[in-house]
Amino acid sequence: MSGTSIVQSLKANRGWLLVLGIAYVILGWVAIGYPMAATIAIEILLGYILLVGGAISVVGSFFSGNWKSLILILLSGILYIFVGFFLVTNLKEGVVTLTLLLAAFLFVEGFFKIINSFQVKPSKNWIWILISGMASVILGAMIWLEFPQSSAFIIGLLVGIYFLINGFSLIMFSFALKDAGNTT
Repeated sequence: MSGTSIVQSLKANRGWLLVLGIAYVILGWVAIGYPMAATIAIEILLGYILLVGGAISVVGSFFSGNWKSLILILLSGILYIFVGFFLVTNLKEGVVTLTLLLAAFLFVEGFFKIINSFQVKPSKNWIWILISGMASVILGAMIWLEFPQSSAFIIGLLVGIYFLINGFSLIMFSFALKDAGNTT
């Protein structure tokens, strides 16, 4: 599909992009307004997704065709089920665990980006990778320094901010599509 046909297809459906963007903005504001409830909802959803994925893996492992694959897929599925069950049945501990994982992820990922930024330094705009890495490290450190208090709200807040940004992006993109392809 060429770039022009993609733009024309998107332009024909830009109303749906606008509706989706508005829905994301609303979800974002709700999550930001009720970050603790959003954090718990996200944890429960993740728990059930892991439970279903684990069950699929366990059943699928018996169709793998060889014993080595069967054992690895079966163990992976059991791990999914265990973690999913833990998240669904231990809300407080699950939120704390997810928050620690998020802080560690942001911290480590930020350092990787910082290192990468210096590897691509001769490139134009390499500084944006550095800034992104520094922001990740700072955010990870902020979550860690406010731990365990931050665990009650941070996941819901960050998901809310993500939905808000994504929603505004889709709204603005749908408006930009209105004039896309017009050469007047």
